[in-house]
Amino acid sequence: MPKKSVAAVECASLSLVAALAAGCPGAQIRPESFTCPAGAEEAMREQLHWGGSEVLSLKLDDRQSEWDEVWFTAGAEVVGVVPKGISSDRQKAVAPPGTRFYGKAYYLSDKMGRADGPALVIRYDRVKLPGQDDYPVCVVHEGTVLAFKDGRVKALNRGVGFPVDRWP
Repeated sequence: MPKKSVAAVECASLSLVAALAAGCPGAQIRPESFTCPAGAEEAMREQLHWGGSEVLSLKLDDRQSEWDEVWFTAGAEVVGVVPKGISSDRQKAVAPPGTRFYGKAYYLSDKMGRADGPALVIRYDRVKLPGQDDYPVCVVHEGTVLAFKDGRVKALNRGVGFPVDRWP
């Protein structure tokens, strides 16, 4: 088995921002597999009352324009929000407008074994409902990529999130 150079090993161990700053040839943009935050499954079931088939309408990143095609930086933090005007009575009851989702954006390319083409994946690991405490969660958004350039992904800033029991 060939040995990796010291530089390759060091680049592989850096975060996206650190790897780019260090001049590494490429940074990891695919999310690592890992388990949901401690207490997420219980919080989603017991405190938030989310079932296995919840569909949560979201503005994917509150810092950007709601209905536009916007750029997401792979590995960057995002803050999603449930927008005003949602029509689902179920969502209004369990994740009303103003509910904030905290997570990270990732890019999955078709070269990573995806049959459906490239995708923007956002993993939200924390939620804050209006007037309530934060809760750990496992909510995933996966959407179509319109463009990819320099570690950034262009996609629509509206979509849905799905509570899951493990990260895909």
